[in-house]
Amino acid sequence: MACFLYQQGAEKLLKAVLYLKGERPVVGHATTHLAARCAEYDSAFEGLLEACQELDVFYIPTLYPNGVPDGAPYEFFGPRHSERGAAAYSKILEKIALLFARIGE
Repeated sequence: MACFLYQQGAEKLLKAVLYLKGERPVVGHATTHLAARCAEYDSAFEGLLEACQELDVFYIPTLYPNGVPDGAPYEFFGPRHSERGAAAYSKILEKIALLFARIGE
């Protein structure tokens, strides 16, 4: 569940940036695509590709009971995956926090 929630958190953060920039509606779930769209407004987002790729692989297989072959997600994803998800999410959160700090100045 932690892996899925890190991906979801990053997705919502990136969508918030796009809404802030005036996009309506903001659709899609792939953080890699959302970050690429954010990079059109701020090149700092270009450095997030690897973190987004790390998170996007968690989207389907951690959400659905049949998302992995012949088993359940808990049998395939464990603490090391959630640690990688936390690190990837933190990179995205940090980048967006810096963006919002600049807006507040």
